Amino acid sequence: MSVSVRRSNSNDSRPCGRATLLSPMASILLVDDDMDTRLVLRDFLTEAGFVVHTARDGQHALRTLEKMDPPDLILLDYKMPVMDGKQFLGAQRKIPRLQGIPVVILSAATREWSGAHLEVEEVLSKPVDLEVLLETVNRIFANRLSRL
Repeated sequence: MSVSVRRSNSNDSRPCGRATLLSPMASILLVDDDMDTRLVLRDFLTEAGFVVHTARDGQHALRTLEKMDPPDLILLDYKMPVMDGKQFLGAQRKIPRLQGIPVVILSAATREWSGAHLEVEEVLSKPVDLEVLLETVNRIFANRLSRL
């Protein structure tokens, strides 16, 4: 099994930090076509204190979003079959109740663009560093809470 995640220090067997800046039960929609990546990131983020919903591509994510309250954050793979990240972002921005949800792009091709270019909160490279992912998620939520 090949899983696209890593820790900053591969010799460190301790679990990564926990979500500390969030309201209880903050929710994340994780969209990635790779099942192993979805499972590992879902389990990691759940252990960190988040409620995690998953989708296998952009189209599946839109169908999932129709059936649930808007999540607090979307983690979005950029290159996927059926509907890729760019197509998903275009569709998401046309739906008023989904427009304010922050998005973090996860991609192996991060050199192609910046978060500002895509109008997303952050672009993280794959393989995903779990500690960087958790720091990014906590920072985004802390920034949102400070604006309230």
